[in-house]
Amino acid sequence: MTRTELENQTPAAARLRTSWALAAAGSLLLALGPLLGVVDGAEPAFTSWPLLALLALLPPAVAGVLLMRGRPFVAAGLLSAAGVFAVGRLLSDFQIVLDAMDVARPELFRPDTLVAVTPSTGVWLLIAGHVLVIAGGALSAGRAGMPADESEPPTLVAFPVLIAAIAAIGLLGKPFTSIDPFQLDRGPWELPVLGLIGGLLVAVAAPLATALAASSPDPDTRQGGTIGVSLSLLAVVVPPLAVGTVASGLSISAGSVTAFTAALLLPAVPLLGRTVRLLRGKRDETHDPELPSTRRLHVTAGVFAVLAAVAMLVGALLPQLVLTAGGEAPGLASVNLLWVAGLAFGVLGLLLFVPAAAAVVRPALLGGYLAMQLAAAGMTEVVVAASQVGVAQPGAGFWLMVVEAPLGLLALACTGLAGAIDRENAGEVEKEQVPVAELGAVLLAGLFAVGAFVMPTMRGDKYVSPTLVPDSDPAVSWALLISLTLLIMTLVLVFRSRPARGAATLAGAALLLGVRALELPLTGDRVEGAVAAPGTWLALASVAALLVAAGLMGARSAR
Repeated sequence: MTRTELENQTPAAARLRTSWALAAAGSLLLALGPLLGVVDGAEPAFTSWPLLALLALLPPAVAGVLLMRGRPFVAAGLLSAAGVFAVGRLLSDFQIVLDAMDVARPELFRPDTLVAVTPSTGVWLLIAGHVLVIAGGALSAGRAGMPADESEPPTLVAFPVLIAAIAAIGLLGKPFTSIDPFQLDRGPWELPVLGLIGGLLVAVAAPLATALAASSPDPDTRQGGTIGVSLSLLAVVVPPLAVGTVASGLSISAGSVTAFTAALLLPAVPLLGRTVRLLRGKRDETHDPELPSTRRLHVTAGVFAVLAAVAMLVGALLPQLVLTAGGEAPGLASVNLLWVAGLAFGVLGLLLFVPAAAAVVRPALLGGYLAMQLAAAGMTEVVVAASQVGVAQPGAGFWLMVVEAPLGLLALACTGLAGAIDRENAGEVEKEQVPVAELGAVLLAGLFAVGAFVMPTMRGDKYVSPTLVPDSDPAVSWALLISLTLLIMTLVLVFRSRPARGAATLAGAALLLGVRALELPLTGDRVEGAVAAPGTWLALASVAALLVAAGLMGARSAR
């Protein structure tokens, strides 16, 4: 519906503008509350009000932009989803009024004594803000009374609901972990009745609002609901993640990371649906209008890829482990692999911003992403093992490293849709006879890659590096198995690509094998008597074969 069409429906348009005004006013109160302080007698764990203000104002700001661009259905879906979350958040914040010492909200206040704190003006602003957001969401429900001018049977309904359900499971856990005796780290199950009900309603809001949006026949409502759920989840989980990162004595919990990951993955679902329709050749201009341009998708993918790389690199800088008994944990050798994989993926992300290079570089992104996951797997195994023993907890660096996975997936989703649009626009491509030299180089690369993943890359005194066979390092073994499976599939499909795209795909695969080959030189200094095992040499041989095949394909594309 265009802006002119919306203005012609005066009652409905006025109702939607009123719902936006209510939500915007409520969000403004939510931003002011932390600035004025919600209790007397305690300060926040860090200067949190700028972050909380940004998270509060983001939904109405996005909805306002959508309204100005003539997308009222999307805006209505966003505001409705935010209103569903506000019900539980209202009860959770009201618990501060009843008994603030039972609340685990260090972004709002962190007690440093056992003396009870008293609620102040800020908490009443929070409560009033939630009430206004609920009113705005209720008023915009059902597209504020506006009839849909198009409909499309919903697809992939179960997938977004499943992601939202995973987010709900994360929200039911501890928001952070604490070794501070004055700061509780209670999850919803450990709170008084009002806090328990509020926490449960917030958790249930994720799959409920997602199901309502995903099952709508209106594509704009589905899109707006997905955006609203994502922004609402971020408003709930980002503050405890920030607290666990910057506040002493507090650490990030697995539940918050799970919900955060789900919040980042949800916006990729519409892209996945569009990609599936394009790959099936079922694009309908009536039901699937205004597909984003490949240029916009390349830029969006570049943003996500760079953010993923930055998360991995900053994660490599920050502590991966925090000793339970206090003190600084020793550095981990596997951090060195994070640097290589993160820098390589970041360069690919930057090249996506260059119009002349984006389409050529795009296929290499999958190999770069797998390289990052393979590098991260070794770190994950060490951190998880230390946590299970009880000697340490995951540090801020580890959780930042985890964040790169969903960001990278969003980048892959954007490049996948861009590739599907390119293939549809190009139509049938005339198949060329694959030269024997290229075929032989790719076959050799595949055989060498199988050996590189099946056999260890390093041996030492009483040590053998992980392989595909799960033994003491299941996380690494699973990463190797998944990487090898996707690599073989990529090599099989590369001959169905245009030569330039195939060359880039092979270059991305070389990044993955390169990370495997660098395990000894980058991590071997922590292993006594470390020497190269057959996997290292096979990985190097595979890298050489992949680069030769990429060069041959690149030369053929230039002819």
